[in-house]
Amino acid sequence: MSGAIEGRGAIVAAANAPIRIETILVEPPGPGEVRVRLAASGVCHSDHWAIRHGNWGAPFPMLLGHEGAGVVEDTGDGVDDLSPGDRVLLAWAVPCGTCPPCVREAPRKCLHAWTQPPRITRASTGERLQGTLSLGTLATHTVVHAAQVIPVPPGADLSRVCLLGCGASTGVGAAVNTGRVWPGATVAVVGLGGIGLSAVQGARIAGAARVIAVDLVPAKLEVARSLGATDTVDASAGDAIAAVRALTDGLGVDVAFEATGVPSVVGQVMAMLGPAGVGVAIGVPPPDTHVTLDWSAGAGAAYPNKASLLVVDGGDPLPEDFATWLGWAVDGTLDLDAMVTREGRLSPEDIDEAFRAMLAGEVVRTVIRSDG
Repeated sequence: MSGAIEGRGAIVAAANAPIRIETILVEPPGPGEVRVRLAASGVCHSDHWAIRHGNWGAPFPMLLGHEGAGVVEDTGDGVDDLSPGDRVLLAWAVPCGTCPPCVREAPRKCLHAWTQPPRITRASTGERLQGTLSLGTLATHTVVHAAQVIPVPPGADLSRVCLLGCGASTGVGAAVNTGRVWPGATVAVVGLGGIGLSAVQGARIAGAARVIAVDLVPAKLEVARSLGATDTVDASAGDAIAAVRALTDGLGVDVAFEATGVPSVVGQVMAMLGPAGVGVAIGVPPPDTHVTLDWSAGAGAAYPNKASLLVVDGGDPLPEDFATWLGWAVDGTLDLDAMVTREGRLSPEDIDEAFRAMLAGEVVRTVIRSDG
């Protein structure tokens, strides 16, 4: 392949297949595309979801990872605002400009109709690789659409701002874009992984007067307090809905976030709402699942409460949001360092361990470095 370079990437050959680090061939970018040498990538629940359930319609084999940052190596024709050597964040959730919501001028509700540029090949078989959520960041190199490449300001640590590629941007965006938390609001966040803790931070930054953090793992409750939670609820110790309502003198909260991907939790956050409250479902659910709500009976019933249920996808961001959030990361408003529990290498052992620790609730995020 003329101009192709050799790299390494985490490849999953089929649903539930083991992760293997293999040689990949990475072609130069085409028009409107960028080739990036990756420095670091977070390991996200959505990566695990894609291994189990498929890459949102894209075929296997899959180049794993979608939460990455690195350095521009090459740009295709028509890319005038990026240059080799630029430090960048890769973001799957920027508006694609072509899906029905984008066409009707609702880009925050973009369906993200991206397809990975066909520039990456599995060296052992010649098969084309598509990255998780069109990025493929658990690798040494990838090629993406230029719109998905966000410049990183000086002073930003790529091993930390990579979290803004998905988990941090999804949680912060859920709070400031979708839930539109306002100064003085009362908020509950259920599920304190990387996304939930980012929602805690987003609510704090938006000026919430009270942020109630809910999880089954006591250690995560302490992390939430350090990031802005004013109250915590250990969901393993009893009825979390009753606990949240008790903390609000029976009234319920203004905005409640589900950050677990467990369908039954959507009904729980709706039951935590007060009058005209807003529930925000963040987590990616398993296929073919259903949600049941208390509709007209009970203190948190949706109908008499005039409650709203919203769904957020990647934080519903616009490109300019990432510049704001990167600025917050640099000036310390958004604490990404506290969310990185461990670091690892681009190896199957370290990636497998990252997934195990994530599912066991032992880490907020593991970052895999591919630059060393």
